[in-house]
Amino acid sequence: MNEKPKVICLGLSRTGTSTLKEALGMLGFGPCYHMTVILDDGNRNPAEIDTWLNLGQGKATLDDIRTLLKDYNSILDIPAAIYIEELYKAYPNAKFILTTRDPAKWEVSMKNTVLDVIERLSNMNPDKRTFFQSRLLEWYNVEMLTRYHQGKIFTDTQGELIAHNERVMKIIPSNKLLVYEVSQGWEPLVDFLEVEKPDMPFPHMNVTVEFQKRFVGSPKEMK
Repeated sequence: MNEKPKVICLGLSRTGTSTLKEALGMLGFGPCYHMTVILDDGNRNPAEIDTWLNLGQGKATLDDIRTLLKDYNSILDIPAAIYIEELYKAYPNAKFILTTRDPAKWEVSMKNTVLDVIERLSNMNPDKRTFFQSRLLEWYNVEMLTRYHQGKIFTDTQGELIAHNERVMKIIPSNKLLVYEVSQGWEPLVDFLEVEKPDMPFPHMNVTVEFQKRFVGSPKEMK
């Protein structure tokens, strides 16, 4: 069995996953599979989105996921974060991290980024969307919004963060799970991963404007 990835973060987007991705790379757990990988590779490999879509619909196997992730030492963010049971079954020996934050602050961040992007992509002229943007929007609508959050992420955003965290803590054994806020810095992370603390400041990544540009481009491109 392929033992990669060694570290799996099941925190939802906007809980510090980009910061954690940078930190894990600094600790030697790169390369990291993150939504930015799909954004960078999606137009070259749109089948990547299909693998995650198929997993949620019962049409992909754990071996399909192992093949997709075979070159990564860590995995974070969506799409992976909503496949809790599947990833635990595929990688029972991994260490799991649940990034979280204050639900009220998370709601504001989500509505300024992820949920805003979904609405903007949905309202974009379909002829202006790239093939990848269309496939990504399908994944959001079918998997994240409908199957996982059951349509409640827009109406009960804070409740969905709480429900997700409870789900993770129910599925992943406590001795394999670190519940973590990136504001805590290096100490809890290096203790859990059993590595030395680097002689470098803890990173901070992913501001709102950068996020929006990466997903949907400039305002001119959205018309």
